[in-house]
Amino acid sequence: MTPKLQLKDHEAEQRLFIRRLSIAGVLILLLFTALIGKLADLQIANYEYFSARSDDNRLHSQYVPPMRGLLFDRNGEILAGNQPIFNLTVVSEQVENLNGTLQFLGSLVRLTAEDIDQFRNRMQRNRVPFTSVPLRYALSDEEKSRVAVNSHLLPGIAIEPQFVRSYPFNELTAHSVGYVSEINREELERMNDGQRENYGGTNHIGKSGIEFIYEELLHGTVGYETVEKNNLGQVMRRLDRTDPIAGHNLTLHMDSRLQIAAERALGDVRGAVVAIEPSTGGILAMVSKPGFDPNLFVTGITSKDYSMLVNDVVNTPLYNRSISPYAPGSTVKPFIGLAGLELNYVDYEYSINDPGYFRLPNVSYRFGDWTLRTAIGGGHGQTNLQKAIYQSCDTFFYELGNRMGIDDMHGFLSRFGLGENLAMDINFARTGVLPSIDWKRENVGEPWYPGNTLHASIGQGYMLATPMQMATATAILANEGRVVQPRMLKAVDNIPAEPVAENPVDNLVLSDHDYWHFIHESMTMVVHRPTSNVFRDYGGAYLTTAALDPEMPYKMAGKTGTAQVVAIDQSIRSSDDIQVSELNKDHAWFISFAPAINDYIEPKIALAVFVENGESGSGVAAPIAKEIIDTYLLDILQIDFGQSQQNLHLISQTSE
Repeated sequence: MTPKLQLKDHEAEQRLFIRRLSIAGVLILLLFTALIGKLADLQIANYEYFSARSDDNRLHSQYVPPMRGLLFDRNGEILAGNQPIFNLTVVSEQVENLNGTLQFLGSLVRLTAEDIDQFRNRMQRNRVPFTSVPLRYALSDEEKSRVAVNSHLLPGIAIEPQFVRSYPFNELTAHSVGYVSEINREELERMNDGQRENYGGTNHIGKSGIEFIYEELLHGTVGYETVEKNNLGQVMRRLDRTDPIAGHNLTLHMDSRLQIAAERALGDVRGAVVAIEPSTGGILAMVSKPGFDPNLFVTGITSKDYSMLVNDVVNTPLYNRSISPYAPGSTVKPFIGLAGLELNYVDYEYSINDPGYFRLPNVSYRFGDWTLRTAIGGGHGQTNLQKAIYQSCDTFFYELGNRMGIDDMHGFLSRFGLGENLAMDINFARTGVLPSIDWKRENVGEPWYPGNTLHASIGQGYMLATPMQMATATAILANEGRVVQPRMLKAVDNIPAEPVAENPVDNLVLSDHDYWHFIHESMTMVVHRPTSNVFRDYGGAYLTTAALDPEMPYKMAGKTGTAQVVAIDQSIRSSDDIQVSELNKDHAWFISFAPAINDYIEPKIALAVFVENGESGSGVAAPIAKEIIDTYLLDILQIDFGQSQQNLHLISQTSE
């Protein structure tokens, strides 16, 4: 049987095709509608949102740190500059595996555990996303090359230039100019929002000295820029920029040549020198030895280096001796003598017969004269105020101090800045102690005894003063009562700008102006008057200053001081056999101003020299002072004192 042939139903196939085509068309239309809707959502409804997200992946806003202002001495010598370095930085948001990346970087550059710890601390302080954080400062050329070659493997890692602080005088200005170092969390928390914003992109802040005091002037104002980065976090181009404003350049009163001379004169001793220009109060030199290299702190000092500084308990290089208090010893005698004159406790002729000791009424204990040795025997003999100053007679000042009383002494000496910090822009300086009855009651919880007054009258006991304070007092003395408050700042961007004193100090006016001349003459005799062999080694500076240069072209007023570190019984102290350990030896002082007793030239320099455990003010501190003053008057200022005297003679003849 033959099968029946069936013909194709073209109409049915056509209907099926049309139905399928319709369904496909509807699906395509729906999909196209969904696509249009999604595009509309992306491009219209949520355009700003997705555009911002796209820009976030491509564009980044970052801080541009300002250039820190420079510090100059009075002659234009740079005391603190800026030098370029290249840092290895990390944008953590662009690094997928931070630990693995750090490990890989460690194979390319030198990375210590301390570097990584400091980096993690910086990351915690950094609150702005997509901000680069330094991992290693100051890469070498070889290290930069290694990182650059492997940059395709290091998304989020970059080499960025930066200017960092540089101190060309190293330890010479460490305690005066100070230093900058990395900002810590506590410093950031103390800032308000505006200040914190201004330190965006800045890792350093002034920590001490002038760098700390004038941080606001030196820092400048932060800038901003918008950059385009690739997927590796590398900057491709800069699109917009608000330039930062550099910090102000500051000029200080300091003379780097005198600073060098003071450091050289101190030699290897532990001590300090503060030199002031009496006419302005400008600090010409401020040296504390031993010092330290401030450059070590700029990019983060290592634990090893810091431990070496901190654990050196003998030299204590971080300790600023120029603004730290010590017993001033006999350097206070000219001021107490002046108080005696002004308060009518003594006059020019008043004298005592000094047996070498002083006794309080109804007290058997002898307060010995430290400027003599028992082995010599006797005292200074008949002694008036002038002789008491140039021979440094303790007994005279015991007697004067006992009659004057501590409160009169306190009131008068405070006019010279003792017991407070008169410095206008060194607010970190210590105030020392100018004792009084109330002070002892409040701080020691004991009454004041007459013996305390005797100790204070020779600069011992509770009395403490810093080299800065003694230099200030000496400058006021040189100015005959015109008070000059020490200051470092001389100019801002070459425009004279002296700091303003919060509590201005009145000038000291005496009832008889000749008292100033009397004290000046007495202090000049300390240096220039030959005394008997008995007193040369213990009372004056003559042997070690003028005697070394009998043709000194100028007169120098001075006063020695020797301050006890530990109490030693007088009978033991007078023995030549006593052996005192190095750290228990007396401190040595010398205060001075020059030129003195010169009607043609006003004093140009006043200074205080302190030598820790130096034993002898005349033997150790006075020669240091003379070397410094010689340098300033003869080498730096180049004063021709011979010509000055000729001019003075001509003026005298003209007036006649």
